Amino acid sequence: MSDTTAANPPIAKVPARWGRPLTEVNATIRKAEKGDKAALAEVRCWLSTPGAADVLSGNLAQEALQILIGKCTSNPVIREALTRKLDEMRAELSGPTPTPLEKLLVERVVATWLHLHHLESEFASKASYPLELGVYYQKAISAAQKRYLTAIKGLSDVRKLALPVLQVNIAKKQVNIAAGTVATTPTSLD
Repeated sequence: MSDTTAANPPIAKVPARWGRPLTEVNATIRKAEKGDKAALAEVRCWLSTPGAADVLSGNLAQEALQILIGKCTSNPVIREALTRKLDEMRAELSGPTPTPLEKLLVERVVATWLHLHHLESEFASKASYPLELGVYYQKAISAAQKRYLTAIKGLSDVRKLALPVLQVNIAKKQVNIAAGTVATTPTSLD
């Protein structure tokens, strides 16, 4: 998480429900950062509204992702394209009605995907390495691959657990539906 400076305001856009101009909100945040108790109490009130923690950099996962995007490229066009790609992946993996747990796991899949591919592109961008650095990159890539696959498996496992199992007995046929498949089995009354 990055600290704020005079050149870097705490927030760039004020949620409408806060009812304050941007300069006033940023001034209050600066006072709170310096230990002003009244300003901190006001910030706490703002934090009680949904989504406010994200506005005030309280979402460390998102902060880490933004840092990693910055490490991937300094080119603003590529940064925007990469951000869009991650948004598309997030939407595709989330589906129409993700549970809160699925949302967390999708974020983990997206973050580990980015980290793995960043390491691989860094490794591939050089013609040669000293042995120690080559070994470091190979270990880092292997560890990132493991985290990525673990995140995918975690999301898959949660989705499998969420599927309802339905059993319907119609006439002399038993219909079992689980995980999107249908199996018809004759009953013992045939």
